[in-house]
Amino acid sequence: MTGGSSAYLDAPTLALLVGGLGLALVCLVSGLNGRAPGRLTVGLTALLQLGVLAYAAWYLVRQLSGQAPAGPTWELWSYLVTILLLPALALVWAREERTRWSTFVLAVAAFVVAVMGARCAQIWHGVGLMTP
Repeated sequence: MTGGSSAYLDAPTLALLVGGLGLALVCLVSGLNGRAPGRLTVGLTALLQLGVLAYAAWYLVRQLSGQAPAGPTWELWSYLVTILLLPALALVWAREERTRWSTFVLAVAAFVVAVMGARCAQIWHGVGLMTP
């Protein structure tokens, strides 16, 4: 295996990680208080969606400029497409079902975006890859 240091946690990845985990916590507390998705949770999820768009664009620009991930490109883009879809789908769910459970859906989506965003950076830098 390659090194397991946290050197892969660059500024965009840290922003996505901290933002996603922070939003997950806000949505979790809101859901535990019995609140349906409101302006705060929906607005922050929309902001997370914009952050994910910028994050994916950053990887696209890197690849188009000739850089390549240390891990499989298909795996990187599988993660990126998934995190592009998650907040959008969670927002649709929250709009259609205005219950506290939708707030929990927003929390789960934010948590998954944070974790999968960090995994994208690991794939790019080769952290955790099996070497022969």
